Amino acid sequence: MQDFYDAIKHLAGGEVYAVVAPQSAQYPTLVYTPIDQASVVSLDGPDPIRRSRVQVDAYARTLAQCDQLQDQVLAALLACINTVADVRMGLIDFDEEARIYRVSVDFTYYR
Repeated sequence: MQDFYDAIKHLAGGEVYAVVAPQSAQYPTLVYTPIDQASVVSLDGPDPIRRSRVQVDAYARTLAQCDQLQDQVLAALLACINTVADVRMGLIDFDEEARIYRVSVDFTYYR
């Protein structure tokens, strides 16, 4: 997962966290959660390539900011990892009490 973090750590003003953001986090914020990692097996047997799936939640005061952050995540991954195979929109949410939007996207890549 270090390669994933290294690709996006400069986004959201550096407010990028694994699994959960601290209470002190400022918005916008990105939180990435590893979902799955598996070795790729071909007809020739096990391959050193690994498939990874990561959920990225963008939190911001506006939905447009969340969408922009997710676009930046994809661009950063394509620039650094080069093997993004699948991008799936997860959900769009709004926390009324905190007045914060969240956009979740799943990224699958090979390394």
